Amino acid sequence: MEEEGEEEAKGGTRAKAAGVALAAATAAASAFAFAANADVARAGVSPEKQAEMQETGACLLQNCGRELAACVTDEKCAEDLVCLQGCFGKEDEGDCQIRCGDLYASQAVATFNTCAVTEKSCVAQRKDDGKYPVPPFDALADGFTVDTMVKEKRWYIVAGLNKDFDVFDCQEHFFDKGEDGKMYIKINWRVNRPNGQFYERNDVQSFYQEPDGKAILHNNGNVMLHYQDDWYIPAYKEGEWVYIYYRGTNDAWDGYGGATVYATTPDLKPEWIPDLEAASKKVGVDWNDFVITDNSCKPAPELKIIAPTDLDTLADDAVAVEKDLEKEVQLVERTVEDDVREVRNFFGRELNTLEEKIEQLERGLVNSGPGRPAGFMTEDRKRSEMNSRERRQIDRFSRRLDRMQDDFRQYGDLDVK
Repeated sequence: MEEEGEEEAKGGTRAKAAGVALAAATAAASAFAFAANADVARAGVSPEKQAEMQETGACLLQNCGRELAACVTDEKCAEDLVCLQGCFGKEDEGDCQIRCGDLYASQAVATFNTCAVTEKSCVAQRKDDGKYPVPPFDALADGFTVDTMVKEKRWYIVAGLNKDFDVFDCQEHFFDKGEDGKMYIKINWRVNRPNGQFYERNDVQSFYQEPDGKAILHNNGNVMLHYQDDWYIPAYKEGEWVYIYYRGTNDAWDGYGGATVYATTPDLKPEWIPDLEAASKKVGVDWNDFVITDNSCKPAPELKIIAPTDLDTLADDAVAVEKDLEKEVQLVERTVEDDVREVRNFFGRELNTLEEKIEQLERGLVNSGPGRPAGFMTEDRKRSEMNSRERRQIDRFSRRLDRMQDDFRQYGDLDVK
């Protein structure tokens, strides 16, 4: 798990549903990336699109130069620009841009997008295409209030319709009611990364209900890109699940939307599906388009080196290499220690045996010359009595010890932390 990502998400106010604002605003960064790389023109981008992006890039350079400079010197914002550049001409260009916004979140990204989209209007607002219309009032459930969710405190998103905004792992949300009567939600979710790791994201949102009591919750008055979200509840089962269809607008995109199923358990129960299918029909969507989410919240796997297909994993790859080297050094250290211990034991045994043999020779030999006591041997005579096999063994272990010391010095020079 990357803890840095959590703090960056807070800094960018990157919430689950409201986060579409930041993701959509990356069109501004896309335009600059295009202006910086003319080769993109050969990647299937239409002349009309090229002209639009060049105009947007010129606006950015003229009106958001300081924010752009801060972006290109910020690690995540610069990586976002590179990521967005790879989205040009793809069939899922919009989805690709949103994915970049999920991975590369920072305060510098948010500041740049605010200037480009809200303050200077360098990026034209994406217009409502009618995909997520406002549902009829008679499609809404009766009796639903903010207290329906607040009294249960903890809910999970167990299924989502829009793959860009609704389908994340570990969506555990906490609900409470403020003194102002609004419903406050602490939203948690994970952004999966290409190397199997993930970022922990979170944010806080607030919703209120109109006095007329209709099953509609509103979230508006937000500073970031002036985003507004409306939740429509066509069906729910007290204490078990709530079906939410939503649509929203912001300075970058008008008419985005989706649908989610909240449940008090981490998993969707099969017996709920008939009611969820019926609720989907009431708001004009197909239940078969939903994706079941994973709320098991597994721990992050061990870092491993992967093919460098994404800038987001390069830092983790370096950490993985360091860990592998550390393991190798530890293995060498243990091997050297074992070998040194073995050599010491061998030399201890051989020395004792040699001393005993010398003592035996000294006791058994007679005077070898005038003036010498019985049993006296010169040092040359003692060495000559050692058999050739013992000398070869000692020489072999001596060379082995020298090699191990050289290896240990070599690994000792590695800077592994």
